[in-house]
Amino acid sequence: MDKISAGYDQLTRFWLDTAPARGVVARLDESLASALKHHDYPPAVVSLLKQLAGAAVLLASNLKQSAQVILQAQGTGEVPLLCVEATDELTFRVYASVREGAVLPEAANITTLVAPDGKGRFVLTIAPSNGQMYQGIVALQSSSETSDGSIAALLEDYLSNSQQTETRMWLREDGDVMEAMLMERLPDRSEDAATPAWNTVTAQADAIFKEHFMPFPYSEWLQFSFAGHDVKVHPSQPVSFACSCSIERVLNALKLVGEDELKSLIVENGKIETRCEFCGKGYEVSAIQFSELFHGVEASYLPGSRTIQ
Repeated sequence: MDKISAGYDQLTRFWLDTAPARGVVARLDESLASALKHHDYPPAVVSLLKQLAGAAVLLASNLKQSAQVILQAQGTGEVPLLCVEATDELTFRVYASVREGAVLPEAANITTLVAPDGKGRFVLTIAPSNGQMYQGIVALQSSSETSDGSIAALLEDYLSNSQQTETRMWLREDGDVMEAMLMERLPDRSEDAATPAWNTVTAQADAIFKEHFMPFPYSEWLQFSFAGHDVKVHPSQPVSFACSCSIERVLNALKLVGEDELKSLIVENGKIETRCEFCGKGYEVSAIQFSELFHGVEASYLPGSRTIQ
């Protein structure tokens, strides 16, 4: 069985006719390798970025318009920034800022690395191509205060509270593969009957994510996972790495920095060279482009990291 048939780098929506639940599941493999190959992050950072990528793709699958989901963890720790962006087209890119010389334990949660002082924040942004941006912010606290301190638990709590809908998320790594699943409880006229059914399917999901990774097609995997329930499966969609960097975004970022701050680089080198933090692509801005830049339309902040990209 090839990787496409087995459901790698794919996302599948599903719902259960016999329980008040719907969900989405994704399996990331070569897309993660492509997103991470431009970086040399410590294993603990790679693990967190994989989890954030899985979560972001799940959330992006629910977007109803052209938009981005941006997940950021910000703090004062050895890893002051983790950033993952995913689009409604199910593409994603990842980035982390790691302090020079940092020595990180391999088994560390997001708070330990990003905000060990408990003063960090986790930011979820929905940035549509047109329309108003939405942003939700959650404090990064110790695991004793926020469930087990995992990314899945953090997002479960946030989504359940913000949407007033009981939500569960599972994130599992197996080597280079990340498997992610999100389930939402649907309203039911008979809550007394719905609660046991919801509890049953979430317990089944808990059990299957504790088992050894099984790369079946999702049409089979979901039936196996939720044995005893009638599972309906939508056609799978591909997931891939893609970077949205461009010379236009670079110029926009330069304008935010300001002419006075950058003029010395032009005087010294005759150009400005920069590189995208997400994909490593290099860009060059000539003295002529720089001169023209500050007579154009005012730049605006782009969501994501506040650096040239």
